[in-house]
Amino acid sequence: MLWKRKAMPPLRESGGLEMVAVETSGGPLLVPYEIRRSPRGRRIRLSIGPQNQALLRVPTHGSVRDALGFLRSQGDWLQRQMRKTPAPVALDEHLKKHPQLSGLGREFAVTLNFTMARPFFVYSEKSGEAEFRYPAGDRGEQALGGLLRQFAEKVLPPRVRELAGRHGLPIRRVSIRDQGSRWGSCAASGTVSLNWRLVLLPVELHDHVLWHELAHLTEMNHADSFWNLLRSYDESADQHDRGLTRVSRSLMRLGRG
Repeated sequence: MLWKRKAMPPLRESGGLEMVAVETSGGPLLVPYEIRRSPRGRRIRLSIGPQNQALLRVPTHGSVRDALGFLRSQGDWLQRQMRKTPAPVALDEHLKKHPQLSGLGREFAVTLNFTMARPFFVYSEKSGEAEFRYPAGDRGEQALGGLLRQFAEKVLPPRVRELAGRHGLPIRRVSIRDQGSRWGSCAASGTVSLNWRLVLLPVELHDHVLWHELAHLTEMNHADSFWNLLRSYDESADQHDRGLTRVSRSLMRLGRG
């Protein structure tokens, strides 16, 4: 009976995502979803986001009601795609396989070690090396995530200000956050907010995100004028944007417990 009550409002998860019931061949399924406006879009597009959520991209003046109707009709497809999502990878497993971090416009070679004392990290811009020490066992993932965020707080703001200075762009504040699915955001006030996971990206993609947010200081949208400006800052913007799309889903899932 509840499934047929079309007026039933979507639910909200504690993490901020909405939940909606979609119809599948096996019965109703509650699915987390997120809606983003797409100024350049001409139709509703559906994909799977980095938190294994349904990601709806809707044209600027598109109907949210129509978008949700489309989402509800795609239950079997959503179920298949969500089942394909690989199991979460621990941060230390990722860094052992890819022992590099980016920051300050360069790459740092990473070493991981355990400690019985308080977790800490050290890095040297001169040598390009960074060492992280954290507890073994259940507390290790959370501790390492905290250290990586602290590292991001050290290396991201100076790089943003350095790049902004090349074009005389005004920066009021740079904040480092644990964003759910975005690499960054920019407010008209001149505040740039960045996802700490930027340090997990290769240097060229890392800087591409910074240029993207800095371009928003002039163009607060994604119109053609924005992309032209971004290309003037980053000559390989289109290539980097595609590269970012390829790695975003897996990297955004790291460090979430």
